[in-house]
Amino acid sequence: MMNEEVLHQYFRQVCDDGDQDAYNELYKALCSRLIHFSAAITGSWQLAEEIVSDVFIMLWRKRAQLSNVANPVVYLYVCTRNQSLNAVRQHRRHQHLSLDNLDTDALAILPDTEQNMLSAEVTQKIESAIRSLPARCQLIFRLVKQDGLKYREVGELLQISPKTVDAQLAISVKKIAEAIRLDMPADLAQSYLLR
Repeated sequence: MMNEEVLHQYFRQVCDDGDQDAYNELYKALCSRLIHFSAAITGSWQLAEEIVSDVFIMLWRKRAQLSNVANPVVYLYVCTRNQSLNAVRQHRRHQHLSLDNLDTDALAILPDTEQNMLSAEVTQKIESAIRSLPARCQLIFRLVKQDGLKYREVGELLQISPKTVDAQLAISVKKIAEAIRLDMPADLAQSYLLR
């Protein structure tokens, strides 16, 4: 995962200078994360890819107006969330969308095993434990632990308080730790969960 400071720098270069190389790097760094996030909401990979593409097209077209965005990563997540919710509303006018009914398979992005130096077996056990969480807990866990967003940012994105994020994350970590502790040393489980 790319350093947040580098992502901010790319965003600034896009907005201030119209730098296409920075735009491409920003897209490469965030595209997969945003597609998984959108697919969790829409339930469709194809639609999610279109939505993320539209978000980046909007970014390029409005770049001159976006130079004052304080947190570009959260901004792009919020744009993706809003576009995804709009798409769902258009396709399912009479169904109520709840964050508790997310497509949790779409959220699954296995951690980079080389980066974390975890075996494939341990990684699979951790992923299985994460998938066993309720959808909202799973989404919060992935946004904080895998995408690196701060509690406040996740709260803004999901329109909940940072304390709710903290509480949901505590529940997630406890459940995952209990699930994987049976199969792996406690210090290895904690090192993954606390990074």
